[in-house]
Amino acid sequence: MSDYSYQDCLEASYRVNWRIEEVLGPRKFDPAKRWMPSALSAAPAIGCLSEAEKIKLSHVEMGAYAHLFGYVEEFIAPLITGRAKAHGEGEAFEALANFVGEEVKHMHLFRRLRRRVDGQLGFSLKLLDGEQEVTRYVLAKNPGAVLLLTACIEWFTQLHYLTAIREDSGLDVLTKNVFRAHWLEESQHAKMDHLETLRAFSAMEAPERDRAVGDLIELVAAVDGLLQKQSAYDVENLSAYLGRLFSRAEAEEIYREELKVKRWTFIASGVSHPNFVALFTQVTTPPQRERVQLALAS
Repeated sequence: MSDYSYQDCLEASYRVNWRIEEVLGPRKFDPAKRWMPSALSAAPAIGCLSEAEKIKLSHVEMGAYAHLFGYVEEFIAPLITGRAKAHGEGEAFEALANFVGEEVKHMHLFRRLRRRVDGQLGFSLKLLDGEQEVTRYVLAKNPGAVLLLTACIEWFTQLHYLTAIREDSGLDVLTKNVFRAHWLEESQHAKMDHLETLRAFSAMEAPERDRAVGDLIELVAAVDGLLQKQSAYDVENLSAYLGRLFSRAEAEEIYREELKVKRWTFIASGVSHPNFVALFTQVTTPPQRERVQLALAS
């Protein structure tokens, strides 16, 4: 990872650049297929749903998955804008400015994808709101903590496509198209997050680094709170989509498995990614890493 460079990232971004219309076009999801990969879906673990209902659960999950990506990019774009300005002119500024433009494009992509999901389901999914409030909360934290959270997100984006989406033969083609395009550009973002995180921590004294770790723990707890909320919404959304009420035991099972898979998808798959672990190890001390591990375990 030590050979990452802003110029290489910029040149790679130009090579893989795509337009939203090329990715989405007039395409629709196939209602007979899964819209979420099995590895990122709660469906395989839920016993109270039929096979047909599990496929429909994946449709609901796609709406939430796309929304959560757009949700976090609400704070990534202004974060990287500030980082670009701090560089002034030069290749780092140009690469980071391009990074921001791509994140804004991704936000529009996921908004359109969510509308497509709603249109095919026949109703508007209940999804997290308060993006601007969350953005203000996140950006008020130590920049090192926010950059670490961002790096975690960028690395799990890579993992999701490469290990869960790309090789899933039963997955809808539109899902594969969208997240392949997203992966192509996020590949450069992950590398620039690495560079910016190192840069931020290199300017910190020990007490500020310790505050960054504390803020990171708070941010992960906040993410978990959002996942709990969306998991409850997913139960409501599935009930509306299937047109039936769940028993208390059924609702609890669906919620439990949704939260479990969302915690893996949006937290654990990032913090355990080898590239994130290497970065985190480089900027923290063993006692700080133990603090984070204890917080994650709780």
